Amino acid sequence: MFNCKAKIMKNNLILYLTVLSILLSCSKDDSNDTPNQNPSIFDLVAINNGTTNVALNPTFIWEPAIDPEGFNVTYDLLIGTSENDLQPIASNINGTTFTPSERLPLSENLFWSIKAKDNLGAETQASSVFNFTTRNLTNGTLGLNGFTLLNEHTTVVFQDKLWILGGEGNGVRNSSDGVNWTVINATPPFGNRKNHSSLIFDNKMWVIAGKTNNTNNKNDVWFSSDGVTWTQATPAASFSIRQGHSSVVFDNKMWVIGGHLNASQSLNDVWFSTDGITWLPATNNANIALKQEHATVVFNNKMYMVNGNEVRTSTNGATWQLEATLTNFGNRSRHQLVVYDNKIWLIAGFATIDRNDVWFSKDGINWTRNVESANFNDRSDHTATAFKDKIWVIGGLKLFASSSEEPNNGIWFLD
Repeated sequence: MFNCKAKIMKNNLILYLTVLSILLSCSKDDSNDTPNQNPSIFDLVAINNGTTNVALNPTFIWEPAIDPEGFNVTYDLLIGTSENDLQPIASNINGTTFTPSERLPLSENLFWSIKAKDNLGAETQASSVFNFTTRNLTNGTLGLNGFTLLNEHTTVVFQDKLWILGGEGNGVRNSSDGVNWTVINATPPFGNRKNHSSLIFDNKMWVIAGKTNNTNNKNDVWFSSDGVTWTQATPAASFSIRQGHSSVVFDNKMWVIGGHLNASQSLNDVWFSTDGITWLPATNNANIALKQEHATVVFNNKMYMVNGNEVRTSTNGATWQLEATLTNFGNRSRHQLVVYDNKIWLIAGFATIDRNDVWFSKDGINWTRNVESANFNDRSDHTATAFKDKIWVIGGLKLFASSSEEPNNGIWFLD
């Protein structure tokens, strides 16, 4: 009986060791599992390498990448300004085509590729990196014709509408689409105001200085939160009467820059205010000879001014750094500057004769002529404003060498 029990114990031990050996063998096998493999090599299809004049919302197409283990594969679309600076603009794309909902930049040389990845993070980038160039700004589309005597006005964007303030046509009007306009106040208290400046500050529209009845220069300041009711912040600001000045919002302040008293006397002082009532001088004599009807915008945390053929910048309003002298501009005045598509755009104006050209710059120093002759007529004293993915060019005058004038009665958009 003892031998029988010993035999049973021996068999149990053998069974235990056998099971343990199997378990250890399984554990060893598990540790040597084949690592997750990357999706298969694949390539790009379209947009083809070297394509030009590409739409701003193009469709990208690529070959499928196959996962060796049969895992699901998704894709990231990579775009950059060089092969070595590709960044994902869309991730986890199912399928092999994609159309971005956000516009790509205008007139830009771009590179693109695709990254394929499976559920466990294994990834493969397409065999190629293609480059392409997006289209230029359009030459202009007529949105509305028949706005009579619309010049020396201002245009602002406020409460998701485009507003026209003053000008030869007088009054206050707004539009939600740039085509259909509503008169909000036909006789605002600032009168038949022309050659003034306007801006948006503290959730209000502001009208600053300018002239009335073609002769009387002003230095008053008005504001409104609805376009109907206007309040005079001051009847006489600390700065002198003027027209043809520029104004911007920068560093949480409103700025008034230069202008002129009359056809022969220009001003080169710069003022700022945080409330529209009290105005302080940044300088009474800037280090530049400001021309009548220059233009100023805020870009890359600086104030940028195009004054004649000079481009200058300032961060304090007192000192203006010369960034570029551009002979191709001519001695430009009565033009418009607008920030759009992460670029500064210069539109039309007067340089010996009226112009209808369009220029842009990505840094304020290097400028490219995007449109030599737009579809709208040569013009000065117009406005140009970015609104709903378009630049709106409104009204203006055509000035002749004989000093006669011809109004440009129309609203155009460029996109």
